[in-house]
Amino acid sequence: MSPVRNITNLLIATAFSALSIPLSAQDADSLLQVARALPDNAEKLEAIENVCHLHPNVDTVEKYAQIEIDMARRLQMPYFEASGNDYLSWASHCKLDFMQSLSYRMAAIQIWDSLGRDSDLAFSYMNYATTLMSIESYNLADEYYQKCFEIYSRLGDSARMSRVCQYLGFLNIGNMAYDNADEYYRRALEINTRTGNSRGMIYDYSGLGYSALERFHNHESDTNMTILQTAKQLLLKSFSLANNIGDLSGQLNSLSKLSDVYNCEAKLDSHRCAQLLDSSLYYYRIGIGIVDEYGYDFAYIDLRKAYINYLIQKKMYAKAYAAINETEAEILKHDGGDENLPMLYQARIDYYLAVGNYAEAYRYSNLQYSDLLAENAKSNLYTLTQTKFMTEYSAKINKRMMEERERELTHKIKESTQRRIIIVTLVGLALVSVLAVLFFISTIKRKRMNGLLDAKNQQLANAQRNLLEQNRLINEANNKIISGIRYARHIQDVAMPNTDLLNSIFDECMVIFRPRDIVSGDFYWATQIGRYKALAVADCTGHGVPGALLSILGISMLNDLVASSNMHAPEVSPARLLNTLRTKMRESLRQKADDYTNQDGMDIALCVYDTQAHCLQYAGAFRPLLLMRHGELIQYEADRMPIGANMNINKPFTNNIIDIEPDDIVYIYTDGITDQFSATDNAIKFTAPRLRSLIMANYQLPFPQQRIIIEKAFDDWRTSPTTGEMIHQTDDMLLVGVKFG
Repeated sequence: MSPVRNITNLLIATAFSALSIPLSAQDADSLLQVARALPDNAEKLEAIENVCHLHPNVDTVEKYAQIEIDMARRLQMPYFEASGNDYLSWASHCKLDFMQSLSYRMAAIQIWDSLGRDSDLAFSYMNYATTLMSIESYNLADEYYQKCFEIYSRLGDSARMSRVCQYLGFLNIGNMAYDNADEYYRRALEINTRTGNSRGMIYDYSGLGYSALERFHNHESDTNMTILQTAKQLLLKSFSLANNIGDLSGQLNSLSKLSDVYNCEAKLDSHRCAQLLDSSLYYYRIGIGIVDEYGYDFAYIDLRKAYINYLIQKKMYAKAYAAINETEAEILKHDGGDENLPMLYQARIDYYLAVGNYAEAYRYSNLQYSDLLAENAKSNLYTLTQTKFMTEYSAKINKRMMEERERELTHKIKESTQRRIIIVTLVGLALVSVLAVLFFISTIKRKRMNGLLDAKNQQLANAQRNLLEQNRLINEANNKIISGIRYARHIQDVAMPNTDLLNSIFDECMVIFRPRDIVSGDFYWATQIGRYKALAVADCTGHGVPGALLSILGISMLNDLVASSNMHAPEVSPARLLNTLRTKMRESLRQKADDYTNQDGMDIALCVYDTQAHCLQYAGAFRPLLLMRHGELIQYEADRMPIGANMNINKPFTNNIIDIEPDDIVYIYTDGITDQFSATDNAIKFTAPRLRSLIMANYQLPFPQQRIIIEKAFDDWRTSPTTGEMIHQTDDMLLVGVKFG
């Protein structure tokens, strides 16, 4: 796979980042109301333009961009028509409909060109080229980047000139034109140095280092390490500069490559091998820590490849095999994950070569450059292969039959010639007549057989085209479904508090959140109103899409309850909130008191902390609360009734009041951790006592270290001790810890 393909997602994110700065849902809805209230004029077009520019929902942007185009055409205002096409192109790109995105973008380009708006034209050229990179049309992408660069040069826009040079550098690395790539990066570096653009210089040094590293990988006979040392110096310079200004994305751009550089050095320098491998592990740990904490997924695969290479060189083959399988499972969870699997095949090849399994190494070398089809399309692929085989086989058989007939005809002609020499006078005329009749019959049969063969070949060709079209439609449908679910995950993440919000409410907190599928039925919720801080952890019925829908309903209800309740009133407590939540959930799900067939709902632990009285109130529906105080673990039991239909719908929830002391730690969690089956033959559960023991053994450590230990224990529980393979996660997994100062 081309190195350019590895960073296409990063380039797309960079190219479109200036197009939309999402607002909150409330502000976005306010913009929509303003736009709807205005009459059809330039002012309304401006309002619609703001909606498209700022709204966080792709479908909403697509809808209002089309409205903007239609109104602009009626009012004969081409500026807004071009802008609407740009937004439609962006929406289509987000939905992975790249051909439609290119069509909208070209419409915008034609209008910008006719209006003479060079800056807008250049920006559309740049995004058009970036979309072309997504479909691997690199030569055409290069042509449009060059057009874009010419306009920015004429306008004197140094920042965007340097960005275009960086894109061209990526392209040339992918085409193994390293001298050209270095020239573009040096040009970008000269511009960014002159203008003082430190962030741009980070990617210039990283790009030059990446070019040198790729050059080394393609000339590994050069064992004097000159190229490798050059790559290391440039990448260290990029990392140092990114670290100084706190640019995490810039740091990640160098960390995976630095780890790779030290692995390569270790292969060539046996005396310093251990020291160099330690350096490789050091930069890997920094990088993977950033990925885990902040979610920069674009660097995950390269970091894991470097780590697997490190384990192989350390001869830690069992860990290397487990790391390969873990990485492959993680790749398949994300967008385009199956397209990235060939990048992991080289790691498998290196592993099997290291352990001496040459048959598996050869098998994966054959798979390395092949795109794997989706599971539900395998039968179509098999049928297509068989059809192609039968077509070729039938053609060979027919050719052989015709050759056999030609040999028979030649033999008959030869016999006839001999007889004609002997009795030329007696049977001359009769022999000529017989030969003519035989030749005529042979010609008729040959034409008839050729016609049948052509018809058969046409039928097979039609069948092949139909199978290809069916396969394309299946893949397209799968891509749309998976894309929709992944966008639903984005919506669910937005609905839950992020790390910054949690840290602003609670000084020290820890969240371990692992959905079983792309979206989750587990969720956590937090808010602060005056002196009161609220925290909840919930497990909705089911997982995947059904569970996620219930989780969004639960978050919405909690927000409504807090908004409609007087949090300063003495009668407000978590137990009363859960009583009200249970009633609202039953009404929303249309659950009747005497009907227990609809068992949808949720288990939840809800806490309210009074910062002045230092008092914590807790109520739970099947979800307990763990309090760690002075080395002692105290468990507060939940009521054994859910939020939803049950036999005790009128029984109130129990309100627990806990006086909080300094350094108290509270843990609340869902049953996804305790119900996880092991990878052993007896398949036992992780259990709540095992989780409590794990917390008691590590509660004094900082939360980041606790998180690493708990997640490792969970993954080790799922890993087979014999094969090193990790079994599938049983349920959604969520644990939240809060430490009180």
